[in-house]
Amino acid sequence: MLSLIILVAIVIVGGIRLYWDHRKRYAFADAFPGLRPLYPLVGNGDIMWKSDVAKFDTMVRIFSENDRVVKVWAGPKLILFTSHPDLVQQLLSSDKCLEKPFLYAFAGFETGLFTSKHLVQQILCSPACLEKPFLYGFAGFRTGIFTAKYELWRVTRRRLDPCFNTRILHGFIPIFEQCSRQLVNRLNELKDGATVNIHQYTSVTTLEMACGTTLGSNILARDGKEEFVHGLDVAFDGAAKRMASVHLYADFIYRLTNHHRQLKKARKVVCDFFNKLVVERRDILGMNNNNNNEADEGYQKPKILIDQLLSVSPDGKAFSEVEIRDNIYAVITGANDTSGLLVAHAVLFMCFYKDIQQRLYEEIMEFVPSNDIDLDAETIKQMVYLDMFLNECLRHCPVAPNVARENMAEIELDGVKVPAGNIFLMNFYALHRRKDIWGPNAEKFDPENFSKERSKNRHPFAFQPFSGGSRICIGWRYAMFSMKVTLIHLVRNFQFDSKIKPEDVRYRFDLTMKLPFDHSIKIIKRNASDDATKASVILENDKL
Repeated sequence: MLSLIILVAIVIVGGIRLYWDHRKRYAFADAFPGLRPLYPLVGNGDIMWKSDVAKFDTMVRIFSENDRVVKVWAGPKLILFTSHPDLVQQLLSSDKCLEKPFLYAFAGFETGLFTSKHLVQQILCSPACLEKPFLYGFAGFRTGIFTAKYELWRVTRRRLDPCFNTRILHGFIPIFEQCSRQLVNRLNELKDGATVNIHQYTSVTTLEMACGTTLGSNILARDGKEEFVHGLDVAFDGAAKRMASVHLYADFIYRLTNHHRQLKKARKVVCDFFNKLVVERRDILGMNNNNNNEADEGYQKPKILIDQLLSVSPDGKAFSEVEIRDNIYAVITGANDTSGLLVAHAVLFMCFYKDIQQRLYEEIMEFVPSNDIDLDAETIKQMVYLDMFLNECLRHCPVAPNVARENMAEIELDGVKVPAGNIFLMNFYALHRRKDIWGPNAEKFDPENFSKERSKNRHPFAFQPFSGGSRICIGWRYAMFSMKVTLIHLVRNFQFDSKIKPEDVRYRFDLTMKLPFDHSIKIIKRNASDDATKASVILENDKL
């Protein structure tokens, strides 16, 4: 009996000590308004019991109803939410906020640039907010450029930046064109007027682009490609589910679930596939080095990503096998799950607004009147309306709607001193719909939002499609070029229609902006000898 009393006393004392330590750690947050209702143990974690669509809507509501900062509890962990442009700018520009929080670890592999505490896109520019919080580690491939810890990310970013310079990107345009022409050919095989899930087609195209420019090979022509693509989907989607489930944050609990077993199996498929490609590429590089007798020894040819990963830096350092794997995964997944999805969204927006679709077609025909003309960077840059349209798509569907950062040193936010090790979450979806920035029609889809006249004097952090600051997405220019090339070929060869209406559009909680239903699009083929009027008649007759 005495032993039981002593045990109970120890538990009570220990609980009181933990409570006061927790209270002391987060006392600074008393200055911020809090989200209600608040529950014991799970905090504001009741969101995890909602559907994915309800989760997304709830998150947007929280950001929209709180102008500056609101404190939210994920179990015992405090997260500070904001979508105010001034605070977004402060956090994303701070060198004290370059770390990525624990949430990013859920993505999969622990050395990746996408899960690094410093690379997550949430508080993008503040010198005090370059660290990413623990949430980022859930993604899985944690040594890659998007998820890696700050110190690892800093070194990795410096070594991989040359893979995304302007000269390299311009050299990728022929690959983007080849893949886009293959997309057109696949769609041309369909019956005229067929309705398809366009995302299934655009995701294949962007994966082909990503693999061709990252690995230098056609992955989709290899055995095991179906399992590989499925493995990528499972690994990526699993991260979002865990981020919204407080009860799955603890590894020892998560490892007991079916979610973990599925993710583990998917990772093995992806890693085995990548390992074979890395071995093959290493052999090819070895052969090329042995036979390399170039006269211009002072010229160093720019490397695609895998070649850069397999090389040794000037200081003699080399990437580990795990880092090679994780960075390949990070770049390919980031390119595929974002660009392919955004192009599908863009096609849907064209269905909603036929006048915009027609204006895009007219501009594209002005600069690319024939399918036989090869695109170049200068021609693409001259398509001003295409750029405005794509930016408006990104305003409505930012690549990553939520971005998190963890501060590595004390920062002051709205007059409150926030100690190191705290997490900040920003929502770009809400930021891009603020009426104090975008006007009373902020919800309306209008490419003119990005005209020179309207863009003048707009807050520099009002538009964050790829995050910002030092940890801005390394491949954002790559993404813009690849999406523009794809859209040019799509619009030039097809018209699009859909039974989906603007009021039907909802999004579900995920790492990216995903619909809860298919992108069901009607494909109407254009005849190169016909003008836009004939194509419009086809659409109107079909409606009748």
